[in-house]
Amino acid sequence: MTDSSRETDVRASLLQVGLEVIPVYGDDQSGWSLEPGPAMTRLPVYHTIEELFFALVNLNLSVEGSA
Repeated sequence: MTDSSRETDVRASLLQVGLEVIPVYGDDQSGWSLEPGPAMTRLPVYHTIEELFFALVNLNLSVEGSA
């Protein structure tokens, strides 16, 4: 008997923004997100890892509370 509720193997890529290292999930075909697996449908999905990187850079450079 198989357990269909078991999580699948998820690979993360690591992006360094300043001193912070952030795991990101996805690939160039399905897009990139900060959340793995099915949670990717709830958060913005970026077409390329570069788009996600620049979104993270902009969040880190903006004044706190203005992003």
